[in-house]
Amino acid sequence: MQDESLFLMMNVQMWLTFAVIAGAIIGFSLDRVPVEITALTTLVALVVVFVVAPEMAGHQPVLELADLFGGFANPALAAVLSLVIVGQALFQTGALDPATRILLRTSPGGLWISFALILVAAALFSAVLNNTPVVVLLIPVLAALARERRIASARFLMAMNYATILGGSLTLIGSSTNLLVADVAARTTGLKLGMFDITIPGLVMAAAGLVYVLVFVPRLFADRVADDQTQESGKQFIAELVIPEGHHLIGTQSVAGLFPSLKHVTVRLVVRGGKTLHAPFEGLIFQVGDRIVFGGVRRELADLGIIAPLASDTTDKATGLMSVAEAIVAPGSRIVGRTPRATGIEYETGIHVAAIERRGRMPRGTFDDIRLEPGDVLLVAGVDDAFEKLRVSRDLLLLERSLAALPDRRGSRKALLIFAWMVAMSALGILSITVAALCSALMMIAGGCLNIRQARRAFDGRIFMLVGASIAMATAMEITGGAAFLADTLVELTMAGGPVVLLSSLYILIAILTNVLSNNATAVLFTPIAISAAATINAPVEPFIIAVIFAANASFATPIGYQTNLLVMAPGGYRFRDYLVAGGPLVILLWGVFTLFAPWYYGL
Repeated sequence: MQDESLFLMMNVQMWLTFAVIAGAIIGFSLDRVPVEITALTTLVALVVVFVVAPEMAGHQPVLELADLFGGFANPALAAVLSLVIVGQALFQTGALDPATRILLRTSPGGLWISFALILVAAALFSAVLNNTPVVVLLIPVLAALARERRIASARFLMAMNYATILGGSLTLIGSSTNLLVADVAARTTGLKLGMFDITIPGLVMAAAGLVYVLVFVPRLFADRVADDQTQESGKQFIAELVIPEGHHLIGTQSVAGLFPSLKHVTVRLVVRGGKTLHAPFEGLIFQVGDRIVFGGVRRELADLGIIAPLASDTTDKATGLMSVAEAIVAPGSRIVGRTPRATGIEYETGIHVAAIERRGRMPRGTFDDIRLEPGDVLLVAGVDDAFEKLRVSRDLLLLERSLAALPDRRGSRKALLIFAWMVAMSALGILSITVAALCSALMMIAGGCLNIRQARRAFDGRIFMLVGASIAMATAMEITGGAAFLADTLVELTMAGGPVVLLSSLYILIAILTNVLSNNATAVLFTPIAISAAATINAPVEPFIIAVIFAANASFATPIGYQTNLLVMAPGGYRFRDYLVAGGPLVILLWGVFTLFAPWYYGL
């Protein structure tokens, strides 16, 4: 009697788990409430189903609280969050910006040809390397490429991630999922898959997937604004820079009177040796000591290192977070009528006046020729303490919403070395990706590439809660036998249709579940089911094993489907719904390609 009661309870829990998972996916995709709230609600529902209700009914819970909350201690979560911090350090220091400029200058075609080549390279590398280090390597490169071209990184990152997943299905070593399935198949049936036994069907499916990824996925995010564009005011500022030793603008040369390498700013005049030079600048090469007046919006000036104060301009630069903001000259201010250098603001507060905007007018001349007027907008840069002093000033009104961090390029080499070390350690298998990422995050902070505040800002609560809730759902589904129930039901319903119908149905079921469970768990669970299904209808087992490999790797439709999906979520600014919209059609496309190609290729 007690066994019957326990069986009934498990059956009820299985159906309640299905309901909770369905509710969670709907809640995540509708985006009506924050992801964190939906994830927390999901966890509470599972606690009620598996802990509270059984205890109230006098039964021993089949899942303890530690099991349901174990996802928050998952090594994959630690790896993802550490990698986000590493990526933030690369962004903050602009470490990969020079490489991006070289890529754009040397690419054989335009932006999208370069992007297509990157996608193909990512897929090929993923065929022989773990996907994660490939994605980690390319995220900052593509983010810098997006900043350089002033478009949203969302148009690049998800497509690149999908390309690496597609490439992981080209060889047996391309993914740990492939190896798991092959191992179970070898132990169960004696079928030994070679390294390239899945390459031909993998190439067919990857080719179809890459066309979709390159042509359609970027267009889905065409309406996204460029990163940090919402912070831009659109004002055209006048900025002045005296080129110091070692500045990257040294050697910049004019061509046909213009500076084509300075795509997003204009050079208004150059003062050299007491002589003022105006456009057109025939054969002019920037030198140390040149005083140059630029025109451009704040972000473009910041990218060129024009608005950041020099190391000698502030004594505590190394101890604070460098930021830039806009401030308005107040009516009745004592700095009205003075030049920017004669205001005393820099001496009193440590704030550097980097640029000026005057109601759309672009005055000619250097800063020494400009007299401030009420309503002028100044672009100011400094550390946090300096901005605290500026906030109490009655001469300038700080626009708080315009405050943003500046890249600290002094740590770019250090950040690049740490990043290269992490990729090498994980790619060569010397350290796991989790250990390498944790160590690299610590080195980035300890080495001054970013501070604790920046690291805290990089922490994405959505990822934290998504991973915890998804692992709890997967655990609940496995312990109640929900996945096995779905598989058995599918085999019974489609067996009469022959091997093609069964193979196709098995593929789509695994492809759906791999976006809810982990891909490795799905692969291990369904490999014996696929082998049994093939034996039942006297069909060759190999195509069913191959179906499990490809379907378990079709984790495109949710951020929780695969670790690299989570890696691009924060830097791309993606929502749960974005994965459904972009990855759902890709899952269906690959299902159709496999259904048409596999039966012909394997002679079913």
